[in-house]
Amino acid sequence: MLDQAGSADKHILDEVAAERGKKVYIAECITCHGASARGGSVPPNDGPDLVRSLTVLHDRYGSTVGPFILKNHPMQSGRPASSLSQAQIEDLADFLHLKVADTMRTSPLFHAQNVLVGNATAGEAFFKGDGKCTQCHSVSGDLKGYGTKYEAIDIQQRFLFPRPGGRGGRGGGRGGGKPITVTVTPATGPAVSGTIDRLDDFNVSLRDKDGVYHAFARSAKVKVEVTDPYKAHNELLDRITDTNMHDVTAYLEGLK
Repeated sequence: MLDQAGSADKHILDEVAAERGKKVYIAECITCHGASARGGSVPPNDGPDLVRSLTVLHDRYGSTVGPFILKNHPMQSGRPASSLSQAQIEDLADFLHLKVADTMRTSPLFHAQNVLVGNATAGEAFFKGDGKCTQCHSVSGDLKGYGTKYEAIDIQQRFLFPRPGGRGGRGGGRGGGKPITVTVTPATGPAVSGTIDRLDDFNVSLRDKDGVYHAFARSAKVKVEVTDPYKAHNELLDRITDTNMHDVTAYLEGLK
């Protein structure tokens, strides 16, 4: 499944694969990261909380979890990390995403207030500075009273992954939210704009405002302009740190 993932995708959880990944986790990870993947507590087995890890949050089907593990990450069995197969890594990634999903569903193992570990003042500085959030959002406008509308865990999820519907959001908002739109200018004829149906290196298709389907073969003479309303959030994922993430959550939760 790894080659099907894109930057705009949300990991689609496979619970059967997650059950297989649980066996890998128990065999190789549980001593340091704990039974719920929320970190160990007794040195030297005090590995970090994987549910809050950006390596896991960025991951799509093992895309970041795999390379991290394969950089000689120690395993509790003593085996080299390279002994894990790609299938085992993808299963392990599914298990970790299941732990994240349990958190987002307010699992009995997790309490929402646990995400409020950041510094709201630092979060405000990032929001107004390096985060560039004020280019699109205003605390006196669309975010007014934001902390009264959502629980802290929902706030964190919403600003990290605002596009609803997982993969559906990639194809123009079938999961709700704002669609990705495209304007195609062919070699001859007028430009056509609408909601993306499919876009790859060879073809682009869309539905215009009337629902009419259009498809084009891509070439050097065909101009394709994509407008993704969530582009800034996607780019933020590539540079935000764990500390930034928790600080911004604390800041937004405080907007009462």
